[in-house]
Formats: sequence, C-alpha cells, structure tokens
Amino acid sequence: MGHKLCFGTGVFYNVPVTEQMKYIKDAGFDMVFSDWDGRHFDFEPVARAAADAGLALHSIHAPFYACDDIWEDDEGNRAGVFMQALRGCIDDCVRFGVGLMISHVIIGMERCTPNELGLERFGEIIDYAADRGITIAFENTEGEEYLKAVLDRYGGRENVGFCYDSGHELCYNAGRDMLANYGRYILSTHLNDNLGMLDPANKTYLDDSHLLPFDGIADWEGIAARLHGCGFDSTLTFETCSSSKPGRTANDRYAGLTFEEYLAAAYERAARFRDIFEKGEI
Repeated sequence: MGHKLCFGTGVFYNVPVTEQMKYIKDAGFDMVFSDWDGRHFDFEPVARAAADAGLALHSIHAPFYACDDIWEDDEGNRAGVFMQALRGCIDDCVRFGVGLMISHVIIGMERCTPNELGLERFGEIIDYAADRGITIAFENTEGEEYLKAVLDRYGGRENVGFCYDSGHELCYNAGRDMLANYGRYILSTHLNDNLGMLDPANKTYLDDSHLLPFDGIADWEGIAARLHGCGFDSTLTFETCSSSKPGRTANDRYAGLTFEEYLAAAYERAARFRDIFEKGEI
C-alpha cells in the first residue's frame, strides 16, 4: 500500500472531534493526530474514538497558546503554568501509547531574542519527555530563529527532532528551505498548502490558510524531492483546514462541501502526493 497517510482533526470542521474519527477512517486514512488542550477537554474520549474507528494515533499536538511566555516571562509564573500544560500533554502521550508529541517553540509576530532562560525551560520539557520515553518534534512556525536555537542546543538528543510544515515554510518562513536547514532532524510532516504571505511587510497568522495540497503555490514535486533528500521515509501527515481565517477567502472554495466530501478531497490530494513521493524513491 505504500506510505501510511495521517490526517489531523480540527475544531473548525463543525463536527465534534470524537465524531470525526469514523469519517477520517472511511475516507481512507490510516492514522490520525489531534490537538491536546487540557484546559478545555479530556483527551481520553479522543483517543478512545480513534481506537474505535480503527485509527492509530500518530502523534499529539501540544498546546502553543503561550509558547512566548517560555522566552519572555522572567518571573516564571506564566511560563510555569504553560510548562505544566506541556507536561500534561506528555503524560497523555504516555497514557495513550503515543510516542511522538509535536510542539511549537514560539507564537506571535512580535518577539524578543531567543535567550538562555527559554532554552533552559525547553530543556526541562525535553528532559521530562525523555524520562517518560516520549519524543518531541519541534515545528517550523513564525520565528525561525527560535526553532534554530532549540535544535542547535538539543537536536542531538535522541528524543528531539523536527516536524516540517510545508505551509508554514511558504508564509511564516518566506519560502526559505526548512528541509535544507533542519531536515537532518526530521521525524514528521504537517503537509498543507497556502498562497504565501500576502503582504510580506505585514506578516500575519491570517495567511496561514492550511489549504489542501495543490490548491496553493507549493511546489509538491520539489517538496517530495527535498523530503527524499533528507532521508524522510515515514508516515505522510497532513494538517489542513476547511474554513478561511477572518478577513481571508482562500478556504472559501471548500464552503459548499460536507465533511465527508472535504475528507474525500483531502484523501485524493494526500494519495496524489504519496504517488509523487513514492515515484521519487530510489
């Protein structure tokens, strides 16, 4: 059958996450990943729904709402609360037998400079995960300098790696080749498309549209070749969104689709990319 295909759940689909699992399985996907947010819900029903649908949990996406506090909160009160949330996510990875946690290292466009305090705090989280047999793959988002700092410091650790987000590369990273920079650490993908940063002088999360592959400006043959170039040979994971962000229209093309129809389109695009990827294998 070739490489397994994984799809990310989302709260934006107007279908409860637990109910999404059956549809994702029926569409043809082999695996699923889902976000963790211990502030608002228990992850157990999500894990149980995936198992009931016959979907393996590929990874759990850690919360990222306060990643900036790790770098900026000198007093440590806010950072401590957020770091406890990351530990909670790691604990649920252990609880539900999921060996991989995906994590951002920063949030927001206005940032300070990466610093020793933040690196030490991420080191604490990495140590906590290592002690429990959990690997963390850090994702390229806004603020590439933070990703570089974390991977420069900890990329040699056995439980640390890189999650490549193709859409973030186009918008947040201005098209710079993230696989050339960090591909030696790659463990996972978040494959999606977008239209780039519409106003490069005004970077905004609103342009992170997470379109289905082939609906934006990404060079998918080039992405396949670059993944091969860094030795990636694992599950192809897709993270897309059916709705447009405020003030944007990129995802409006999906507005008339039912969730099942959207997933059918998502699987078709995922399988199309898998064909490109596998044809490029040596």
